[in-house]
Amino acid sequence: MPKVDFGHIDDLQDFTPLPAGKYLCKLIGIEEARTQYDDEMWKLKFQVSDGQHAGRFIFDNLVFSEAALKRAKLICSRLGLDVSGEMDLTPEMLKNRTCHLTVQTEEYEDDEGRRKMRNVVPFAGYDSAGKESDVAETVEDTSAF
Repeated sequence: MPKVDFGHIDDLQDFTPLPAGKYLCKLIGIEEARTQYDDEMWKLKFQVSDGQHAGRFIFDNLVFSEAALKRAKLICSRLGLDVSGEMDLTPEMLKNRTCHLTVQTEEYEDDEGRRKMRNVVPFAGYDSAGKESDVAETVEDTSAF
């Protein structure tokens, strides 16, 4: 019989999609990976910083293929980097930076054919954080889903 102390284990995280809207977020994690076409990719993990959804996570990918460099530039600039020239970009340069993320909700089919909902960040779904103390969470009506 296992002896288990659940006193230091966090409760189960809510994995339902966030309502579509704009959230102030902090980039808390970057996992380096490769795409199916062998392009370098960073898996970004953001945490919502304020409002009723504070503590929830939003995930996105930063891909370094030629076709995706415009979005990579947008993401880096909205996270506060100077993107006017060449740089050796590292995950540490982006970690712990804040921005506003716009998320949408979309339906998809999982590997077993079940329909599910998930959040996605659109192509230009990043905005500069500006003055973080002046920003409140805004949520759009998603009754169409």
